[in-house]
Amino acid sequence: MKITTLAVAAGATAALFALLALSGCTDSHAAPAPETAPAALYKAGHGLQLSPAAREFTDVATAPFASRIPTEALVRTAKGDFVYVANGPWLLRTPVTVTTGDGLSFGVVDGLYEGDLVVVRGARMLWVTELGALNGGVGCADGH
Repeated sequence: MKITTLAVAAGATAALFALLALSGCTDSHAAPAPETAPAALYKAGHGLQLSPAAREFTDVATAPFASRIPTEALVRTAKGDFVYVANGPWLLRTPVTVTTGDGLSFGVVDGLYEGDLVVVRGARMLWVTELGALNGGVGCADGH
């Protein structure tokens, strides 16, 4: 069962990277691929903006914040704890201070206001997408 779960997760991750429309290596003699709009844009200070197809694929869902967040909303990194907050079409990674969780949720004592729209499903996928945008480098067809 775990092998199946890992295979599904690996397949979903591979599909997400394909969905991001990142430049890749192609045969130098092949006709250039048509320019496609990226499925995810990153802009410092604004965060991520997903196309409707990418939002559906990543299964991102938001809910208003009211003192606690579900475990799935929290992204724990070496740089601290974060949640993604919706601001119009943008999803901004926001630092938070949390209290001890109960296995299902965490209390938030700093970083959010009541009523903020918080990503409650798909936060990890957003984190992977943001990392790719920030640290992914450029494709071989981009002139290096």
